[in-house]
Amino acid sequence: MEQLPQLIMRHSMLEKLPPLSLPYGVSLHSHTEGLDREWERLIESAFGMRFSFEDFIVKGGGYMPEYVLYLSENGKAIATATAIENEKYPGEGWFRMVGVDPDSRGKGAGRLICLAALHSLAARGYKTALLSTDDERIPAISLYYSLGFRPVYSHESHEERWKKILPEIK
Repeated sequence: MEQLPQLIMRHSMLEKLPPLSLPYGVSLHSHTEGLDREWERLIESAFGMRFSFEDFIVKGGGYMPEYVLYLSENGKAIATATAIENEKYPGEGWFRMVGVDPDSRGKGAGRLICLAALHSLAARGYKTALLSTDDERIPAISLYYSLGFRPVYSHESHEERWKKILPEIK
């Protein structure tokens, strides 16, 4: 069976993001030494598989500690997202690796960390942002759509796949 490429979504208006307002007790910060394992824990809980911070982020290109963002509550990292530029899409922000602690899902942490990453890209001068995702990640796709991301049809399979997904998220 052919391995299909991931779905792509684009946010075309980063200059019109809603403001970021963190609830009391929640803080936003960038990656610092010692947070590698927290990132791995959050990403493993989101994707159901182990990722190495060193291999995926540092060796993956475009890494700077301030591009890996976290939300923390009571000293515990509850969500992460990374905002870089992908060499395949020069001049556009690349939004990736979103993970939310299972105990914080459904409470707005995912929306907040995504919005924080988008604000990070906008502050660095990006006007648009892209992300890649998988067909079965309906809750994540629904969140991305609500934030202003729209499908990009960059592969012949995308039209049919999006026809199945969009009714589930609207």
